Amino acid sequence: MMTPEDGFDARLRAAFEKADAQITPDPAFTRRVLGRLGKSVNPRLLVLGSAGATGSALASTQLERLVDGIQFHNAVLTQVFDTFGTQGIVAAAFTLAAASLAYVLPRVRI
Repeated sequence: MMTPEDGFDARLRAAFEKADAQITPDPAFTRRVLGRLGKSVNPRLLVLGSAGATGSALASTQLERLVDGIQFHNAVLTQVFDTFGTQGIVAAAFTLAAASLAYVLPRVRI
């Protein structure tokens, strides 16, 4: 078990200070990195977003067929499907898929 008296923090601090003293800042590197961070259009996001939207659209066309043949024995589910209809349920599923894609995709690093 480490205690404050064992000097670990002091040795670690000294090691970081030594390493920091050996680093020389390079303004060109800093400009290059900051320039890449500032780009607002990311091709990866456009490609993945388009692929996800296309997949969601194709899946939604199949959902309508799936939902059409379902018969419920639960009165609540029957009421929901009768009220909103097949197209409404598919539109809601597509909206959820698109919203989740828009929420998750920018935060994921591949």
